[in-house]
Amino acid sequence: MSLDAVSKIEILCHSFRKEMVLNTIEASGKIHLIDLSEFDIPEEESFLTPASINTEELVEEISGLEKAILFLQQETRGETSPPGPPPSLTEDELMLLLEDRRLLEDARRAWFVAVQKAKLEGALKELLQEEQFLQLWQDLPVPLEELRRKGDCRMIAGTLEKEAIAKAHLMEEDIPLFHLEVVLKQKKLEKVVAVTHESVTRDVTLALSELGFAQQDFGARTGMVPDLLEAARRKIELIRKRMSALHDRAVDLARETDRFRTLLDAACLLLKRAIATRSACSSPHIYLFKAWIRTADLKEFTEKVERLGEVAVEEIKPDCGEVPPSPLTENTGTAPYTILTDMYGQPTRDDPDPTPLMAPFYAFFFGICIGDAGYGIALALGCAAGWYLVRRRHGNPRLFQLLFQGGLASIFVGIFLGGWFGIPFDSLPGFLQAPANLLNGMLPGYQPGQPGQEGFGVSKNFLYLTLALGLVQLTAGIVVNLVKRWKAGEKFAAVVDQSGWLLATAGLFPWLFNHYLLSGALYDVNGPLDKVFVYMLAAGSLLIFIMGGRSAKGFGKIGLGAYALYGIVNLLGDVLSYSRLFALALSSAIIAQVINQIAGMLLHQVGIPVLGIVLAVIVVIAGHTFNIAMAALSGFIHTARLQFVEFFGKFYDGTGVPFKPFRYEPRYVHIERE
Repeated sequence: MSLDAVSKIEILCHSFRKEMVLNTIEASGKIHLIDLSEFDIPEEESFLTPASINTEELVEEISGLEKAILFLQQETRGETSPPGPPPSLTEDELMLLLEDRRLLEDARRAWFVAVQKAKLEGALKELLQEEQFLQLWQDLPVPLEELRRKGDCRMIAGTLEKEAIAKAHLMEEDIPLFHLEVVLKQKKLEKVVAVTHESVTRDVTLALSELGFAQQDFGARTGMVPDLLEAARRKIELIRKRMSALHDRAVDLARETDRFRTLLDAACLLLKRAIATRSACSSPHIYLFKAWIRTADLKEFTEKVERLGEVAVEEIKPDCGEVPPSPLTENTGTAPYTILTDMYGQPTRDDPDPTPLMAPFYAFFFGICIGDAGYGIALALGCAAGWYLVRRRHGNPRLFQLLFQGGLASIFVGIFLGGWFGIPFDSLPGFLQAPANLLNGMLPGYQPGQPGQEGFGVSKNFLYLTLALGLVQLTAGIVVNLVKRWKAGEKFAAVVDQSGWLLATAGLFPWLFNHYLLSGALYDVNGPLDKVFVYMLAAGSLLIFIMGGRSAKGFGKIGLGAYALYGIVNLLGDVLSYSRLFALALSSAIIAQVINQIAGMLLHQVGIPVLGIVLAVIVVIAGHTFNIAMAALSGFIHTARLQFVEFFGKFYDGTGVPFKPFRYEPRYVHIERE
């Protein structure tokens, strides 16, 4: 239940050995580097200055390479084969790619092609809009510059609703110096040209505006519209030819996409090392790194680094007030659950490692949320396949491992709950009903054949079971808190305080369950045991009240004690929160049964027999796949919530400093490290 011990070290090396030291640090994956640029340099190290490395050019190159790879992928989609398994390279082989001048030039060409293609696409979009606009006015009988000419006569072009054309022609009778010509007839808006004398232009414009006339602005365009349209089409054709040539060039460069991806990983590794170098202090001939390392790894790492030559590793004391990071112990069985711990927050050095404490509860509760053995088998097989594929590509399969264990738990839970792909309990064979009947028979108040207790999904015993499991986990959290405070030196206070909570829990819930849920099936409500539980609750409440107000003075003791005592109500709410396990399992089972009913209706009521079978199969496969996915998602989220809010709240702070080893995780290759 403790975290790995850590040691603070400093690594002093000759500048000639700096790259080899960084290579060893990165390859080990066990060193948490400290950024010395954020701290004041001690007086005894005043000859050192923060290492200064400009990474802007490298970052720009990486950004361009990423965009070039994305462009090549999009440009050649469907024309090239999908990428195979990632290649395996050593770090030296990877870094040698940065010296391949031809590959670097090809990568720059790919980026240049991507930029040129983007520019042409923008120009093509503008020309297509221009073509569409000019097509609407290609019947305009005058050069466009005539619409801007000032003189005795003026011409304006625009659009007018079809219904207003007749009214506009009537204006010609009232205003002899005005003529309206319809250029293009459309369904609603018609293109028109108005010719007016300068003396009546203003009056005509106002009158046309009242009719809904909208004048068209042709900007600085000159010449006849058909000529402009033809010129735009020639440009469009020319751009399309250039884009086609760039596409062919992209297809040719796409043959190197896999090498570009490898080059990107090499550049990112170089950037990672540059950032690590920037975290050190240096002089013209010396580099000083400070870091945290697991104490168990210190000896092996020291021996490996000192074999490089002019390198020294020394264990040093942490600075005053410095908080060491908290590396988690990763056991094979519980390692997948570290993703949940990371989501909540890293433990402090005083916290126990919550991962192994949470893992069995999480897996079992996840299995309850799904509650179907058939679904568990499908989930386990699917996650096993995902696990294999991710491992094959040298990725991190922890999520698949976690869900795989949840699938196994679902099989176990489903067997004892009688859940098999939503098949009604009474329709199951006897050997599948037996485990569920055995479980029900072990619970107080169960009577075979009693209505409402025939099987999983309708048995209230299942709800009581989830509440009892929640009570077990919360009690475990109280015990863990007692151990944590005992180790922190609060021995007397921890025993008295947590004993109050244990007594209150042990007294309240058996009494409450027996009186209000189990109708006296747990024990005789009039017997002496009932008073024992009440006395335990009273004794626990008294201890909670006393310990809750011990830090205050005067009447403050009463206030703080009463507030601490109110925590019993919160504890009751925490236990009731575990009923969500029952609700999720019940909803999943009901949806599964509905899917089967719909499939049965299609199978028997569709007139064409073959079509009915096909539709029923589609509904069964698609429906149950969707239900499994939703059950897994709901189980993942709500089970995590129970751990984060109810369980962790009893003993865990989660405000520690994460242990982040210096190590580059490649995206496209697998780095072979010692």
